[in-house]
Parts: sequence; structure tokens; C-alpha cells
Amino acid sequence: MNSPELGRDVVFDYLRDAGVEYIFGVPGTQEIPLIDATTIPEYEVDYIPCLHENIAMGAAMGYARASGRPGVALVHITPGAANITGNLFNAYTSNIPVLVLCGQQHSDLLIQEPLLGSDLVRTAGQYAKWAHEVRDADEIPIVMQRAFKELLSPPFRPVFLSIPWNFLIEQPTLQEEARTTRIAHAVTGDPAGVSAAVDTLANAKNPVLLVGDGVGEAGAWPEIERLANLLGSAVYSEFQASRMNYPNDLPHWQGELLPIQDGIHMQLEGFDTIFLIGVNSHAQISVFRWEKGPIIPAHLIQVALHNDPWQIGKNYYSEVGVLGDIKKTLPLIISGIADHARFDRTSAETRNKKLLRLGAQRDESFSTKADKFRRLESEAPIPGHQVAFVLAEVQKTLDKPITVLNEAFSIGSVIQKAIHYDSPDAYFCTSGGSLGFSLPASIGISLALQQERFVVNIIGDGSALFHTNSWWTTSKFDLPVLYLVVNDSQYTSLMIGLGLIEKVYGWKPTNPPSYLSLGDPPQDFAAIAKTFDIGSDVVTDASKLRRAIERGFKVIANGKPYVIDIRTDPGAPDKPPTVDVLLAEKPGVDLDLVEKLRQIGPP
Repeated sequence: MNSPELGRDVVFDYLRDAGVEYIFGVPGTQEIPLIDATTIPEYEVDYIPCLHENIAMGAAMGYARASGRPGVALVHITPGAANITGNLFNAYTSNIPVLVLCGQQHSDLLIQEPLLGSDLVRTAGQYAKWAHEVRDADEIPIVMQRAFKELLSPPFRPVFLSIPWNFLIEQPTLQEEARTTRIAHAVTGDPAGVSAAVDTLANAKNPVLLVGDGVGEAGAWPEIERLANLLGSAVYSEFQASRMNYPNDLPHWQGELLPIQDGIHMQLEGFDTIFLIGVNSHAQISVFRWEKGPIIPAHLIQVALHNDPWQIGKNYYSEVGVLGDIKKTLPLIISGIADHARFDRTSAETRNKKLLRLGAQRDESFSTKADKFRRLESEAPIPGHQVAFVLAEVQKTLDKPITVLNEAFSIGSVIQKAIHYDSPDAYFCTSGGSLGFSLPASIGISLALQQERFVVNIIGDGSALFHTNSWWTTSKFDLPVLYLVVNDSQYTSLMIGLGLIEKVYGWKPTNPPSYLSLGDPPQDFAAIAKTFDIGSDVVTDASKLRRAIERGFKVIANGKPYVIDIRTDPGAPDKPPTVDVLLAEKPGVDLDLVEKLRQIGPP
């Protein structure tokens, strides 16, 4: 710009330098100078209005994950900062870089406790990598440079900035080019640590791999596959991972760890060494008893690799901890094991043969189940997991890949296994567990992908009710997202969790848990969609589900959103196949209980 820049112009210079295309927000008086800047063509940043700050935050999360660039959420003073807490927490725990710009009252008023004024940094700071309130217009260049430096280096987490609005319309003294320090962070692990990891894994009698979101972030699928085949190791994922951190069509993949202490102990029984790779979430369970020992059994020798030192040995002792880029460091560990004098290739090959055999049996079970759903008779009730199986069948006919947002936790294991994912980011969930993320995230993901892929949001009715007003933005910008609402009129994962508490811990509620029902009044998501001028359908017959989903893909292929209200029956007499085939082979395992455990979502 020719004229001296205002504080708000400096903000946008840095947004442009980072390649940011969109700001998601809810308008408020203090934010008007920033919103106004989006009307200046040379900044090339569009403002995407939302009806709630948590929607704006979720949309920025989705944009960041799908685009590979920081997302930006613009939120209002105190109520807005409070409203984003759920998805700010989700972004923090899922390592998603989002810049939150929060308007603040005039700086001269703050000491007088003005309307809506508060300590915004304290409100949002615990779920931000860095949180700061600007104290002078001259700070803005330094603050923006530091903010993007933090957003662009690991661990990738939100940054929160509170900006008194008067600084946005003042001129900073220094008028400099907006440039952000880019830290070259793909650092190979220390040779001594790599050597120790190699020695420990090569000497293991029965190792197991536990992969987390750091693997997907690094794009390290090929390296994990090589390692799993070399060691003959099963691969588990951390529970409620935000990415697909290992190809779900490979025999070594056993799905996620179960969400209770006893379940994890059953899964990891028989292994002697565990290699935690990019694992962020170490305690994704609701109930813990000290007398049962650590969540990861104490007899397991732990080896850990991560680019974030906080995650290594965070809760329990790691025999070996390696700090380094996962994709760069794993090849050194793999080659070291292959050349190690004490590595037992024969035993590894025996383990591989078992995994190949069991994996083939599992694939056959899933194929048989999918075939059953192709031959359903009219008027059949819809079991929840049929949604994933039918989507997987329709997927085979599509001319573009799909990206799936999963917020239907009661059918999560089938969503993870039945559908084909071609990359870690073809699947999106959050590790935080705060509900109401996927409808907002679909906004940002759709904008980032620009119809290069089909976007499908599978969501439970309870989660959908958090933010159906996301569809206002979806409709306003004609975002081609297919929404599959699994509508069973109850909080299914909570009902299942309650049943498990009764079975495992012997506690029963005082009265029937009517508070977990959503059936009165009944929810019609197709009707809700129509109020936002979005095409929709209601499906109550299992034999008609495929046709409805195919119709939905035709709509989104033409650049429009579509909502299918799928009335599932939680009592439908059908069960999904088992994902964890190693656990299924262990004596005394109650597979019905295991599958119930897999249907538990956030507490």
C-alpha cells in the first residue's frame, strides 16, 4: 500500500506472507477494522462469516488440516473467547495450527473494567502454544512475526492474540516488510538415541508398534509399513486419533487402543517391547485405577520417537527416547535393525505370516458384511455401522477420492476400517473429544480442497445438534459437503458407556437414563437443512440407503451441499466384524464386550 500502514494492515501483511486465504469469524465491534481489511483486494484474504465463534474456530481447524497452512479465526471479546474453548482445546490436542485473533476493548479503557472487557489471555491461554495481548501498535510487527514463527514450527498448536481495537487503526512507528522466520525443523534423531532404539528393538522377542498423530503429520506411512514388516509387528493407533496414522487395509493394522484400562491391558498382553511413534494421547480413558498398574503395562519396555520432547516419557519411563523428525529418523532405525547381529529374522517372519493370515480373514469378514448390505430386503431397519459399509461400496464407484470427517463415535471403528483412505489426512477426527467439531471443520476443509476431493461428514445426531447452524455458512458459500447424520435418537456412545460401567464396575443409575435420549421431541435433520436452503433426504429403510448416498454424491459433484438424515435403529440385530484380530485370538476375551468398547466416544 502507498499510504503508511495501520496496525490492521500489518496483521494482513503477515497473513499474506503465510499464504492464508480465509478468515473465519463472527462480527463484533472490536473486530470491524480487521473484517474491513478483507475487502482490500491486494490482501487476497476472504472473510467467511459464521454464526458462532466455535464454528469459526472449527472451520479454521479444518482449513489448516486440509491446506497445510495456518487457519485463522477472528473472534469477539470475552464471550467469543469463551465460546471457542471446545474447538480451541480440540486444535491444541490434535496439533492443528490456528491463529486466533480476538478483538479487545480500547486500551485506555481496560483498567476501568469496560463492557465485556476481561483478561482474554487468561481465558484462552491454557490451550494455546503462545498467548499474548498487544500493548502498543508498535508491538504488532514483532507479535505477528513471533505468532507465525510458532505456528509454522512443531508442535503445531494454536496461537492466541488479543488486540485492543484502537491499535488496529493506529500507525506503527516502523514500516517494515512482513517476513516470518521459518525454522528448518526436520531434524534427524541423535545418533546415540537411534543406536539405543535399534539395539532395544532388535533384541525384542515380540515388539508392537503404537502410532500417533505425529506419524500422519510427518507423512510416514511408508516408513511405518517397512518397520512393521521388518519386525513382524502389529500396529495399533492411539485412541481417537485425529488422522489415519497407518493404512487401514494392511494386515498389521489392529485399529485403535481401547478406551479403558483393562481393554488396553488385554490388547498389549504378550508383547515385551512397545515402540511409541508420534504418540500424543497417552491417557485416552475415562476411568483409571492405580492398583491395576500403568495404562501401558509396566512389563513392556518402552521406546519413543517424537518431534516434541514433551510427549516422550510424559507419563511413564521410556527406556529409549529419541527426539527427531519421524520421517527422517525411522529409516535409520529400520536399517539399523536389519543389520543388527541379534535381530531374529525367523521369528519376525513367523509373526508376519500370522498377521497376514489373520488380516486376510478380517478382510473377508468385512467383505461378507458389505455383501450382506447389498442384498437387504425392503423395510429392513438400519444398523448404524451400515452407513460406513454402504459409503465404502459407493466410494468404489467415484471418480475422485474422499475425505471423511468422523464424529459418529458409536460406529467409529467401522468408519476407520471399511472405508478406503489414501493418505493420513483423508480422515479427520480430533483427539480432544470436545463435541461439535466436524460440522464447522467441514467448512474449512471444503474451502481448502476446492472440490479436488469429495468431502463427507459422518456425524451422530447428538454431535450434530451442537452446530447445525454451521449449515448457514455451508449454504451461503455453496460448499459441496455430503452430511450423513446417524440419527438414532439417543447419545448412543454414552448409553454403551453406561452399560459397560454397570457390567465392569457394578454401578447402576437410580432411574432409567432418560437424560440420554434425544427422541422427544424427534429431530428431523432434513427439515433443519431445508431451513438453510440445503437439499436433503430422510432414509428409514436399509435397502434404500445406497441409493440415497449415491444421490447425495451427485448433488455435491454439482457443487452443492446435501444432508441425509439416516434413521438408524440401535436395536437392529447386527454386529460389525472384529478389527483387532490379534485380540480376538487371545483366550478368554469377550468379543461382544470388545466391540461395545469400540463404540465408546468422548466421556
